[in-house]
Amino acid sequence: MIRRLFIALLAPLAPIAAETSSPAMLGRIVIREGCFFDTGTGKTFHPLGVNYFRIAPIREGKEGHSTFSPGSYDEEFVNLMMETLARDGFNTVRTFLSYHSGANGIVATSKSGEPSPAYLLNVIHFFRAAQAHGIRVILTWDTWMPESRAWAEMPLSNESEYGWIPAAGHDFKTNGFRLSPEPSRARANAISAPLQSLKTSAPDLVPVVLAWELENEVHFNLDQEPFLSRSTAFAFGGRTFDLGADSGAQALMDATSISWANACADAIHAVDPEALVSASIFTFHAVGRQGPGTWSKDQTNDMRIPARPLALLESRLDFVDIHIYAGQSESESIAQHLKRDLDSVEMSHLAREARRLGKPILLGESGVAARHMRRGPDWQTIPHETGVNLLREFHQALSPFSFAGVLHWHYGSPDSTAQDEHPALHLFPQYAEAIRPDR
Repeated sequence: MIRRLFIALLAPLAPIAAETSSPAMLGRIVIREGCFFDTGTGKTFHPLGVNYFRIAPIREGKEGHSTFSPGSYDEEFVNLMMETLARDGFNTVRTFLSYHSGANGIVATSKSGEPSPAYLLNVIHFFRAAQAHGIRVILTWDTWMPESRAWAEMPLSNESEYGWIPAAGHDFKTNGFRLSPEPSRARANAISAPLQSLKTSAPDLVPVVLAWELENEVHFNLDQEPFLSRSTAFAFGGRTFDLGADSGAQALMDATSISWANACADAIHAVDPEALVSASIFTFHAVGRQGPGTWSKDQTNDMRIPARPLALLESRLDFVDIHIYAGQSESESIAQHLKRDLDSVEMSHLAREARRLGKPILLGESGVAARHMRRGPDWQTIPHETGVNLLREFHQALSPFSFAGVLHWHYGSPDSTAQDEHPALHLFPQYAEAIRPDR
């Protein structure tokens, strides 16, 4: 059914490529010697681009990521964005899929195991528009699992390998997403099923996808079990963890991160061995923490703990995506703030392990917020010249580190305004001067 659906949807989209100067079929982006490599050009590929997203009502009383939702998708804006990005020397867009069901969701009903035709039509348009301008796409998800019982109940191969706890999805809330089978199946099948259809029905679009990102900013919550009560013994994957100690709780997070990443990556690679699979995290410093396993010492009210990048790197993911934003204060420079972010994710050790394993590290979100630009007495005005200089300083401070590519937050959308906390690139194109390494 999905294969027939793709064939029916692709025919009306052919004029998109004809209306622009479409390049030859793109080569696959693969990883060689720890770098992204374009098999079409025979050259190293450095992802340089933007994040694109829309937030809108998905159904009554519920907002969410609506990039491809039939009620929100804007073909004209997408076409112009791809054209502008290519003209300005960018090559990558990272964007968000919806986990919802319903008229604006990725599935029409919670019982469906097939993508919604109307939703899928917009995804294909986005791919075609990107392909026409040589742009690659990274697709990611919010924390929540796709609302499809069919995907959640469809077993994966070798499930006994992953050590899942069947009841964890109910007992441990969002922490259970990496401890139990149904959420992991839902995530893996929501990627592998459409990917299989894409390979069969539109193979020329497969290279447009730079990577399938399992989740945006993978994290655990200390105010949910099994970490809330800090019991002294917790069994997972044939091991027992002492959750009364920070080191034991961190070890459990590492083990479940690896197990979950392996389960999803294995399912996706079974469909397409060349597909690149990743996951992203914010830094420990971003939520007021020193680093992995320091929770008893941390002075923060934020209960989130990011997945440890070293653990994700050790999994069967192809690369890791880290999110870091420019920050400063009266007592801390841009470079000092960046150092604390990098130290909190064990960057020196992480870079060495990435080289050993031959895996890139992507900076998938970066940018500067208006709160770091405003100055008194006029606290309402956003001085964008200051913002450009801060962002340029941030990128200069980044240059010694081992990032294979950088994506800016954000391009903006039809909903963007001049007062957004993160200035939209399409409204303030001067920020491109700080993002591009040759400017």
